[in-house]
Parts: sequence; C-alpha cells; structure tokens
Amino acid sequence: MEEYNDFDKLTLILSENKISSLVDDSNGSNMKSFHKRLTKKNIPKIYVIKEGDLFLYIGVTSQSLTSRFRYGLNANGKNGYHGYKWKTNERVQLYVWCLETLNKEQIENIESELVFIIRTKTGKWPLNQKEIHFNNEFDDGKVIAKKIFSQIQ
Repeated sequence: MEEYNDFDKLTLILSENKISSLVDDSNGSNMKSFHKRLTKKNIPKIYVIKEGDLFLYIGVTSQSLTSRFRYGLNANGKNGYHGYKWKTNERVQLYVWCLETLNKEQIENIESELVFIIRTKTGKWPLNQKEIHFNNEFDDGKVIAKKIFSQIQ
C-alpha cells in the first residue's frame, strides 16, 4: 500500500480554457509543465480535481495528462463533448496517482469506489462528475480508494 502515498498535488491556474500557471504544492514552485511521470503514455492514472474543500471531478486516464487536459479543456461541443465542466474555474487543486501495476478495470473500480466514498462522507457527488464506470472485479479497490481519500480530504 506504500505506492498510494506517492502522489502529486498541484494547483492549476486556468484562463480561457487553458492552464496558464502550474504550481507544485509540495514545494510551492512554479512549473513550466507537468512532472515527467504524469506525461508518460500508457501509465494508468487516477486524478482528483478539487476547489478548496469541494470535490469537482474524479477521472482516470492512461494518456499523458498534458494530452488529456488539453482535450478536456479545449472541447467545445463538437461531436457532443463539451469537455471538463470545471474548466471555467480560475484555480483548482489537482491530485494524481500513477498506478503502473493496475489495469483499466482496476483503476475504474478505484474511481467508482472513491466517488462513492466522497458521496458517503460529504453527502454530495463530486460537482462535475457526470459518469463513472462500475465493476466488482477488484476487491482491493475499496481499500485503495479509502487510502486515496484520506490524502485528499
């Protein structure tokens, strides 16, 4: 379970549907881009977007976060996808776990368990969460989701 203690916490400053500034919250330094490990392709990642104490979104991706966020921030409704609902916020906190040893179904299980924990603890679903993928195929998902939640509450 040690690997779930290793996560990135960043502040994203947004302007005109773009990340205009990026701050590493572990040391307060301004960054030009995401940490290298977050830009690796084919590495499963679970990420949490918050604004203060408000949970906005829980997501999963195996893409580079640069690519995933560019797509979600720039989407304009073409082909029905409008992108991230939180993209109009001025500042959000981003938490990311790279979970190289897990597969897509396991990551999605953790995502759904984490969303459910948030609902149970706060009484609300993450504000901009519009879908999650349920499955019961990964028994450790609840334990991992609880560990992640303890780091972001």
